[in-house]
Amino acid sequence: MALYWHPYLAELLRQDYGNRLQVEEEISLGDMPLRADLLLIRRDPQLALPFPFSLLGERTLVEYKSPDDAATHDDLVRLEIYGLLYAQREGLPSRQSLTLWLLASHFRQRTRRPEGAHLAEAQAMGSSVTVGILDGFPTCLIDLSQLPIAPEALPLLLVSKGPKERELASFLVDHFQEYPQHLQWLQELHVQSLREVLVMKKLTPEQIGLDFEALLALIGKERALDLIDEEQVLEHLLRRQGEEQVLEHLLRRQGEEQVLENLLRRQGEPWLREQLERRAQSSDEPETT
Repeated sequence: MALYWHPYLAELLRQDYGNRLQVEEEISLGDMPLRADLLLIRRDPQLALPFPFSLLGERTLVEYKSPDDAATHDDLVRLEIYGLLYAQREGLPSRQSLTLWLLASHFRQRTRRPEGAHLAEAQAMGSSVTVGILDGFPTCLIDLSQLPIAPEALPLLLVSKGPKERELASFLVDHFQEYPQHLQWLQELHVQSLREVLVMKKLTPEQIGLDFEALLALIGKERALDLIDEEQVLEHLLRRQGEEQVLEHLLRRQGEEQVLENLLRRQGEPWLREQLERRAQSSDEPETT
């Protein structure tokens, strides 16, 4: 099942900037079935914000493309329409009162077209941000995959994929005590990059404070069994506890033994006995030199 990234972006923004930004989702833009992804309102327009949030206007409409999607010219046209509808609905005195943001991990070529949605006075700010004027609205195109790795940009970095994904995982692993909440988001959204970094740094998840019991409770034991090789689970328990302890506590204890109980229910007692006998025979065989 595909991951729906938009709620993660909203929650990350509330977590890191909720005291400085009001975050509204699914902004209705009239009778037509048109909804902007996010509306960000600065609680104190005079309060300085770090890059790239320093580019927010007093009010900013945000169109966000999930990591597997690419921003196209159609998205820029849609953002322009959203701006016009919102400005009309709110009776804004000037289009300068509303800023537009298009966020994406990938931008298709010719996202901006002279004959279509055109970003006037376009100016690049590094490799990640282009600012300009779209039909009178101050507008930012932000390539999330090119944003510098920095603490203030974590809400945006965590909902992006691209060449800096492993660098982000490495940063959060190195600073796990400073950013424990972001590390939890990383575990959920970028598990493969996290795994690669842990292997590279020769660390276990427990050493950086990851709570896998909470993750197991979140996804459920049945789903966990779908992700784990059953014989490896059994071998792990037998190695740690021995055959007698595993059998003795199979039906009455919780934790890892609960996983074994589920295996027994799913595979049946003959399968379990076969595994025990196979392991016993293997341990009885003399070692060869």
